[in-house]
Amino acid sequence: MSPRYLLLATTLLDQIAKGEYPVGDLLPPEPELAELHKVSRSTVRAALLQLQQLGIISRRRGAGTRVEARRPPSAGAGYNQSLGTFDDLLQYADATERRVLEINDIVADDQLAGRLQSRPGGRWLHISTIRVSTDDETAAPICWTDVYIDNEYAALIREELPGYRHALAALIEERRGRRVSEIRQTIRAAGLTEVAAAALVAAVGDHALEITRRYVDANGVAFITTFSLHPGDRFSYEMRLRRRDAEGG
Repeated sequence: MSPRYLLLATTLLDQIAKGEYPVGDLLPPEPELAELHKVSRSTVRAALLQLQQLGIISRRRGAGTRVEARRPPSAGAGYNQSLGTFDDLLQYADATERRVLEINDIVADDQLAGRLQSRPGGRWLHISTIRVSTDDETAAPICWTDVYIDNEYAALIREELPGYRHALAALIEERRGRRVSEIRQTIRAAGLTEVAAAALVAAVGDHALEITRRYVDANGVAFITTFSLHPGDRFSYEMRLRRRDAEGG
């Protein structure tokens, strides 16, 4: 479960986005917010700090907390990812920090099996994480990711997390010898779920990119699948498409 200050930050962000606290107006004082939301003043201060770092509010001693924007400004707030190879993806994992929020063993029901393109009843290790920039500790998280790993590697992953910084596929290849032959990737538009929005300090239903990656071995079996939600104003994805010359041209 997300910390209370992140839940409060998300609630306030939703209220600001809906116009309950218009741009230019002041938010209620800390004691009043604490009473309204049944939390401590330290929780309120931590939540307001999150909104201040996102550029949503400004705070001045003696002048109160002013609403500056309904949505986080996109300029300078995002992460640009340019991928062309598997090695590029490994570098992305190294350039950001993974923070593990939850880890548990699950048995895939029909719905999850459909998403994983596997059979119902399969056992998987499920990990919920957020990724943050290592260059700017004050920046909002880049994405929320649900990772599903073949249960065969559950003990290994549990032993190494959360200290292992690199891609989990690299860990499995290094320790167990199962190599990724290809990554099958799908990108689609989505909305932020309530849980993801709270962890990312964003509004529920905000526009996002959902990137699904299936890590496939030489036999065509996906032993890792990830579903990542990137708030639309914090992430851009670049790729280059090269034209192949016609044969004999």
